[in-house]
Amino acid sequence: MSQIPDIIQSDIVTQQWDAFWNPLPDSLNIGNEQTNTLVLTLPYTQGSAEETALLKMMQACKFSAEDYKIVQMQTEMQVAWHKIKEVANPKNVILLGVLPQQLGITVLLRLFNPNRFDGCIWIPGLSLTDMEKQPEAKKELWLNGLKPTFVDAVNG
Repeated sequence: MSQIPDIIQSDIVTQQWDAFWNPLPDSLNIGNEQTNTLVLTLPYTQGSAEETALLKMMQACKFSAEDYKIVQMQTEMQVAWHKIKEVANPKNVILLGVLPQQLGITVLLRLFNPNRFDGCIWIPGLSLTDMEKQPEAKKELWLNGLKPTFVDAVNG
């Protein structure tokens, strides 16, 4: 039997993909309530310039505290989008430094622009830290994504 070569010497599906079948981690703090707008962001420190910028962004979108939910995700964290959607059921998703691949989604989204996917409007942007360093990116996110969607309501 040792004459037969083993031509496949790797796992077909590695353990990293198990995250997309696991329950939502408690550390995600997504709660059990539905929300109109879900903001998925890389972690920031409470009271930091990033938090202030994010809260100003939400205020500029004319959101009340009940209109949105901010969820911080670690850079390497992978969580199943279908599980998040099941709990939060958002109409809008704002990604700030979080990649769709972290949610088990293989989709190409236009940066800083509204994108329709899976019954939601998705607006991807850079991380809060990167936007603080690149004011043009913050301006583009506002002018092309947030303002038309939430203030002018042309994408509703």
